[in-house]
Amino acid sequence: MLQTLLDYQTLRLLAIIASALTLSRLMEVKGMLTKLAASMERIGPRLAMHLTPAVIGLVPMPAGALVSGTALQDLVKRMGLTPERATFINYWFRHIWEYSLPVYPAIIMVSVILSVQLSSVVTTLLPMTALAIAVGAASSYRILKLKKAQETREKSSGNIAYNLLRASWPVLLLVPLILLGVDAVIAFPATLALLALQQRVKWAELKKALKYGLDPKILFLLYAVMLYKTIIEGSGTASTLFLDMQTIGLPALVILAALPLLIGFATGASIAVVGIAFPLLVPFMTSDSGINSYALLLAYTSGEAGVLLSPVHLCLILSAEYFKAKLAKVYRYILPPLLPIEAVAIVIYWIAA
Repeated sequence: MLQTLLDYQTLRLLAIIASALTLSRLMEVKGMLTKLAASMERIGPRLAMHLTPAVIGLVPMPAGALVSGTALQDLVKRMGLTPERATFINYWFRHIWEYSLPVYPAIIMVSVILSVQLSSVVTTLLPMTALAIAVGAASSYRILKLKKAQETREKSSGNIAYNLLRASWPVLLLVPLILLGVDAVIAFPATLALLALQQRVKWAELKKALKYGLDPKILFLLYAVMLYKTIIEGSGTASTLFLDMQTIGLPALVILAALPLLIGFATGASIAVVGIAFPLLVPFMTSDSGINSYALLLAYTSGEAGVLLSPVHLCLILSAEYFKAKLAKVYRYILPPLLPIEAVAIVIYWIAA
């Protein structure tokens, strides 16, 4: 336990995620997310329905779909959307970045658990974000094509672009920094410091953000995940599971898809999928030659499918409750775009294998 606590990888993980959560909270405290939503609607109602949850989704926060849902409330009424349709669009586009954006704790944890560069994880999973946008847009197009709303298009698109940049620049800075190979333990605190300077943050505001980012419960959870990983490695459990799967002839494809999906469905949290399933799946996703990108793609995508379908997922529960939607009917909209994403991940792995 002490070795895990003092291990560089554990301290690195705690520093990165504490910085990421403090950053997201500070953006909320300074009203950047509210300004973001206001700028969205100036572009046009239909586009705003998609962009508002997508842009707010750039910042990881618990029950973030409730934040974007609040911003969309008036627009949903003007467009005459049913509660279930509004819930689906808000919920889906709030989570498109969770497949690959390096500010999400689950993505950061993947790089730590698999001992691989964060940029490598992002580039491997990035196609799934593109696919989630495509299938989500196809589904929402059918929903919105017959709906009409009063256009509120702003003539000066330059002002909109400037407002969007001003409200979301911390995340827009982080992504290229990570992709360029800057260590996350440097990129996150540096961006946080720049945000504090740029916004002229007062001590009371910074204290509020730090209190959120340094929440003992979250930090202990992260430590517990790393301790679990250490125990799995030290006991040889992952290797034993791998050998057992080979002995009974269970295909790797099945275990890579089923285990993360079940854990995601049971917990409704991506961080739980990575923290619980990935240490067990290390032998399936790594080899002497390095990381198996196709196995990583399948395992993470399956975990996300479970998370998005989970009835205990806070975003789904609170978003449905906010719009007064029936959960069973919301699933009718979630399943059609989710199935092809999972199918693509399975086919990619099957062809590669």
